[in-house]
Amino acid sequence: MKTLHFSIPLLITVSILGSLPILEKITLGRMNVTQMIFYRSLAQTFILGLVVWLGSTSLSTGLPARYTVYALLQGVAVTVMLFFYLSAVKTTDVSIVNPIVSASPLITYILAVVILNEPLNIMRVSGVILVVGGILLIMYSR
Repeated sequence: MKTLHFSIPLLITVSILGSLPILEKITLGRMNVTQMIFYRSLAQTFILGLVVWLGSTSLSTGLPARYTVYALLQGVAVTVMLFFYLSAVKTTDVSIVNPIVSASPLITYILAVVILNEPLNIMRVSGVILVVGGILLIMYSR
C-alpha cells in the first residue's frame, strides 16, 4: 500500500486548483469560453514547448503508439471537460460549480476498481460517500 506524503508540489497543486475558479469567473466576465480555452491551451503549449526545448524531457521516448493515442485522447477529454466546466462557471456561482465537480472521486474510484483492479475498501468507499454527501449539502444549501 502506498502512503500519501504531503509535499510542496501537492500544496502548490491544491493552492492553484483552489484559486483558479476565482480567476476563471473574473476572466469569463469579459471573455467567452472558447477564447478562454484557446488562451489557456496556448499558454500550456508555450510552457511545455520551453520545457521540451530546454531539454529536461524528450518527446521521442520510444513508447508504443497506443500510449501516444491515449495522451492525445486525454487532451481531447480535457478540452471537452473545460468547455462544459467553464460554461458552468460562467453561468453559475463558482461556489456551487466547484463542489459539484469535486464529485469526480466517485467516478475515479469506481473506474479504478473496475479497470485498474484496485481494492474495494470500506474506508475509501466511506470517504467517497462523505464527499458526495458534502456536495449534496452544498447543492441544497440555497
